Amino acid sequence: MKTQFIILLSFFISTFVQAQETGNYLNFNVGGGSHNLSYTLQDGKESGQTGYTVNLAYSHFFTSQWGIQTGIGVQTFSILSTLNLTESTPAIDSDGDSYLFKSTFKNWQENQQVLFLDIPITGQFKYMFNNKIGLLATAGAKISIPVHVTYKSTGGEIVTSGYYPQWNIELTDLPQHGFTTITQNYSGKYNLNTAYTAIVELGGIYKISEKIDLYAGGYFNYGLNNVLKPETKKLFQVDEIYNGVWNSYH
Repeated sequence: MKTQFIILLSFFISTFVQAQETGNYLNFNVGGGSHNLSYTLQDGKESGQTGYTVNLAYSHFFTSQWGIQTGIGVQTFSILSTLNLTESTPAIDSDGDSYLFKSTFKNWQENQQVLFLDIPITGQFKYMFNNKIGLLATAGAKISIPVHVTYKSTGGEIVTSGYYPQWNIELTDLPQHGFTTITQNYSGKYNLNTAYTAIVELGGIYKISEKIDLYAGGYFNYGLNNVLKPETKKLFQVDEIYNGVWNSYH
């Protein structure tokens, strides 16, 4: 896979509650949209699914227009990988003969689920058109800590075979020797690095009361580092261990 980055393009609704001191706000927002940990599969494709974000933040405005914000939140990702490829691994059979153990993946699908804990630090610009309606822009960065990362295969098949180049013979459909068709589901966990992300938000404010504002807008996040651990295992090993896409193709 190429260097991994995070892309979010979504919509959220939040409520700002003004604290006792002028210029201080508590902000709670919930949103969702296309959340994708984007990467490139040489022999397959990946697609982002629906993800969600929930945040609790504190804003302090130094002036009527400029302020800073920090807080804590969570966001989820769901990514579907589809593979069509053949792996070959040198091996030795029970008779001491060398061969190539082949694993052919046919429309093999794996779904990855990720939950991040977010800690943002951003600057904010607020402009009020009148006493009720305004614009709020937010930009900065955040640290995203992976707290739960899992995978599960959801479709397709793995066809295993043994190729003996010295005799130009490929053995198939011999389950007793590990050459068979596999359709069972595999599941497990991944380890990811902490993500460092640039974030931009833009939306509109509607003042409900002196201390409560309603805000609706969109956000875009771009990851600045590769969150995948540096592992290059075979996706399916000779001993029938399934390692998962993120441990094999990046």
